[in-house]
Amino acid sequence: MSHHHEFDATRHIQNILTNSTLKMLEPDGTPLNGIEGVPGVSEIIDSGIEIGADRIIMQPGSAFELHTHPGAHILYVMRAAGFIHVDGVDYEMTEGDTVYVPAQFAHGVKTNPEVDEAFEILSFGVPHLPIDSSERMSVVTHS
Repeated sequence: MSHHHEFDATRHIQNILTNSTLKMLEPDGTPLNGIEGVPGVSEIIDSGIEIGADRIIMQPGSAFELHTHPGAHILYVMRAAGFIHVDGVDYEMTEGDTVYVPAQFAHGVKTNPEVDEAFEILSFGVPHLPIDSSERMSVVTHS
């Protein structure tokens, strides 16, 4: 893919509230139960790394198991509340919170059982993988 130094409004402006949702996948390609994503903007930057942001919609009771990503990302809570599990601790996340997750650091995300509405987060990552890529995360078996 070539590097884009121009601004292309049709690709570089995306609405994560109105764009279509896609199923998010386990590393083996199985759809995650109760979790969908809405792709936002992404682009290849000068170093050849892709940068991007997506909206993740987690239905009550759903969770991302402990996993890692190829790069660092920042999560922004758009709606409701949930937990991020980092280094053996569950940290509560509520609307407006931003969370930095270091590259290759095992973490998990789960909904709050006391909240009966979808937990929505904006996931901004470098490098970025497509919302429906089975390579987006690698599940780990230890904390």
